[in-house]
Amino acid sequence: MSNNTTVDAASNQVGYEDHVPLKAKFGFGFGSAGNAILSAIGLGTIDVYYIKVYGANPSLLAWSWMLFIAWNMINDPLIGIIQDRTKTRWGRRIPYLRFGAIPYTLSFILVWFPFMQGEIGLFLNHLLMLFVLDTFFSMVGLITFGLPAEMAITAKERTKVAVFGFAFGASGIIVRFIMEPLFLAGENPPPLPFQITVTIFGILSGLLIFVSSYYIKENLYTQREEAFGFVKSITETFKNRPFLIIEVAIFFMVIMSETIVNGFIYLYDYVLSFSGLSVVFLVIGLIILVFLIIWINKKMDSWGLKKVLIISGLIAMVGFIWVFFVGLASKSKFPFEMGAFGIALIGLGMFLYMIYQAPLMGEAIDYDEFRTGKRRESTYAGVNALITKPAISIAHASILWILGIFGFQKGVPVSGQPPTVFTGVLIAMTIIPIICISIVIIALSFNPLEGKDWQAKKRHLQEEHMKKEKEFLESLKKELG
Repeated sequence: MSNNTTVDAASNQVGYEDHVPLKAKFGFGFGSAGNAILSAIGLGTIDVYYIKVYGANPSLLAWSWMLFIAWNMINDPLIGIIQDRTKTRWGRRIPYLRFGAIPYTLSFILVWFPFMQGEIGLFLNHLLMLFVLDTFFSMVGLITFGLPAEMAITAKERTKVAVFGFAFGASGIIVRFIMEPLFLAGENPPPLPFQITVTIFGILSGLLIFVSSYYIKENLYTQREEAFGFVKSITETFKNRPFLIIEVAIFFMVIMSETIVNGFIYLYDYVLSFSGLSVVFLVIGLIILVFLIIWINKKMDSWGLKKVLIISGLIAMVGFIWVFFVGLASKSKFPFEMGAFGIALIGLGMFLYMIYQAPLMGEAIDYDEFRTGKRRESTYAGVNALITKPAISIAHASILWILGIFGFQKGVPVSGQPPTVFTGVLIAMTIIPIICISIVIIALSFNPLEGKDWQAKKRHLQEEHMKKEKEFLESLKKELG
């Protein structure tokens, strides 16, 4: 019998089926979509926009990302702990989605209208907008990151919730991958068409986040529990050994995925050439990708999270190696079709990583609840951000520094850049991810949260959740007379 089947059978034995309502899954999907668009474009395209439209210095922007780490190390854990201590008539999570949507949207729109010019002015504007936008991103992102673990208890049901989040959240990457080549590729792109488009997308995304607050599901009993103080929350989190192991893996997953997503426009400009045939390859690849993800998801019960993620890493690594050697042999821009096989493997590995990150973190949160008796999704999301947000800065800075090392010249159009920029982009987009994946696989091999003993503990947690929810509902019934 598989691990998750054991948990599902146990849930039936105690009279409870782990099932998240469809409207709650859609609500989670809406919130994930809005957050993904605002963060993927706002915190991702900002570098390309400032460099190509306003001629910002890539090295200064790299330093902006490194200075930004200091704020990231403070705001995410702080916001996470505050959210876990929140008690309102709407719940712990819902108010941040409902009332945070407007300032989040406004900060996103302001990114595209820098009020300072020149190298230093753009650097300061870039740094300020990272601080402001990321604060609201953290407020919403910590919730969407941790909700699958609160909405469900089994890895199977959490994966279903995470798939909704990923399917809707993929819109952020898709919109970005369409908008960057459409508005920012090539020589001297004008700002106005891009500014109008992102403003429209920003407003729509804010509406999605607002609407999601009326449909997501929370465990209401958690508001009645006494929360840890700030110091104890942090210390108890770092006592969770499986969490620290998982964090090593997620840290390097983030560097890998951020490198690919943020370097896409440079691949488009300097490494890959596209034609009508490329579109055919891309569509066929996406269709095959969807079926493979569905097939692998069905293997979750028998393989388990750990094995699925290790296999995902190996698949992506083969893809990166393929693209690197094709580029090495070509020595210049090459057709998309030549790298299609490797790119498909990279896409499959990356998508699986994105889907299963939340269920993987859910396992660590379950282990914490077993140890402490507290349910602390936002605290863990905050500490996760404390550790992994620097990975985002490292990924951005690495690309920008490598471009500088290989001769990228600011203010010079694509056609005027030296041939060495091709080599720099190729190295940044393949060698860095290969190193990251190797570390991820090694870290995951040490993850102890698997086997019959762990499933017995999860069964106990499930019974405790039912007990607490029942006690909470009974207390509400008494209060209402």
